[in-house]
Amino acid sequence: MEVGHRFERTVRWTRDEITSYATLVGDSNPLHHDEEYARSTRFGGLIASGAQTVAFLMALCGSQTTKGAGVGLEFNFRLLGPARPDDDIVFAWEVTSREASERPRGTLVELAGVARGSDGKPIVTATARTLLFDGTS
Repeated sequence: MEVGHRFERTVRWTRDEITSYATLVGDSNPLHHDEEYARSTRFGGLIASGAQTVAFLMALCGSQTTKGAGVGLEFNFRLLGPARPDDDIVFAWEVTSREASERPRGTLVELAGVARGSDGKPIVTATARTLLFDGTS
C-alpha cells in the first residue's frame, strides 16, 4: 500500500436498509424512519444516518489497509450532505503518507477519504491514520 494507492466501493442503500440500520444503532431521528416527516424538511425525503455513512467509510478503510494485520488509530469526518435511498454512493480512500514507526511498532499509513452521491458532490470527507503491523503490506 503505497502513497497514491486508491480504492473505492459503490453502494446503494434501500429505504428498508436505511431504516433498519438506524433502528439497529438506536438512532430514532425521524429523518431515517418517517418518510412523511422527512419530506417536510430541507432534505425532501428520507436520508441515511450519518453513523451509517461513516461506519461504511471506516469499514472500507479497515478492510483494505489491514488485509494482513493492523488497526485503525484515528478517523476524522465532515458530514456535508445527505445519503439518500437508492442513490449510488461512491466511497473512496487514497493513501497520502506511509512511514515506518518504532512506537507504535509497524507502518503508519494516512489516508484521505470521500463519499460522493450520484450527483458527484461529496456527502462525507474523511482522514484516517492506521497502523500496519510488521510484515503487512
